[in-house]
Amino acid sequence: MRRVFIVWLVMFCALAQADSLPPEERIFQNETSLGLILGQDVTENSFVAAHCEALQRYLQQVIVMPELPPPVARIEMLNSEQAPPLTVLSKGGVVVAQIRLQSVTQASSQVAEAVSRIWLGRAAVAAGKSIDVSQPWLRQALKSETLAMLRPAMVDAWYRQGRATAPARLRDIVEGRAPDFEAFLFWRALRGELGSTAEQVRVMIAVSRGEDVLREVRPTKPWDEEAWLLARANLLLTRMPASLSVQESADALRDIAHFVFDFGKGDAVWDGPALVQHREAKGVKIAMAARWTALQREILRQNPVYHNAWRALGSWLENFETAKPEELNELWGNYLRERAAAETLHREVKQVLVDSTNP
Repeated sequence: MRRVFIVWLVMFCALAQADSLPPEERIFQNETSLGLILGQDVTENSFVAAHCEALQRYLQQVIVMPELPPPVARIEMLNSEQAPPLTVLSKGGVVVAQIRLQSVTQASSQVAEAVSRIWLGRAAVAAGKSIDVSQPWLRQALKSETLAMLRPAMVDAWYRQGRATAPARLRDIVEGRAPDFEAFLFWRALRGELGSTAEQVRVMIAVSRGEDVLREVRPTKPWDEEAWLLARANLLLTRMPASLSVQESADALRDIAHFVFDFGKGDAVWDGPALVQHREAKGVKIAMAARWTALQREILRQNPVYHNAWRALGSWLENFETAKPEELNELWGNYLRERAAAETLHREVKQVLVDSTNP
């Protein structure tokens, strides 16, 4: 009996000790076309996998890039606070990226940079080059294109930002010191100069191997500061944004509702009700018909904050020639009310943004 009790006691102690041991860490795997993802958090793995597939879609569908030969790649998700946010290295012929995700707001940018460096590292190692020999501007450009594949609205935002700011210097872009949107615009402008997808593929492979291809872009004139500024301006002027920001909609509404006519006493600004008195004048008829056509073309791009104000102005313009003056006055009053409401909401949105950046 005593022997049985001792055996039972030993077994009980062993089970109690096993319960006190820390659980074994589980490693989840996600296989992507860019590389294998290893991590302890399924959500983090899926987040990284989405960025890998976004870059792969861009390369296949936009650039028409052939599949890279080995080496393969591996992405390791780290939880250690001592680990750096991103490390890319070569281990036994395998391109390895180690990522420690930081803040929620920076995570997507951080992972997009990681996957761009993985692809460029694979291309470099496959050619017998060092893993980090690629030029910084292409790393930054591929990072931006990856983000754009995941969030297409970023494209319009970056084009708007480009139109609103002075161009970055070519040297800063090439050396990776410019903002992401400038690297994005630079690569898109450069692609326009390169032309065919075959030439774009050639340049990307060459840059991944550390070659300076900017001198070869143009056979007769180098891609210098002047060429960059001209290409950037052409890019921004030839692509209209699919949608407008709140401020852009406000500015466009102000312009389209700004009426200047000369009725014998020099140019003067006229509001809607005052202009109705002169609607039989030929110049007014032509100008207002043009405004109505422009509004129909532009209204779908307007920011939701100002959409009702644009619709109200459209009702006034549509009925400008045929409605009674008192009916037009009522429509104009509705437009002024909608515009005032939009301006109030606009101020509230701006204040919320200010408060969120200054906690």
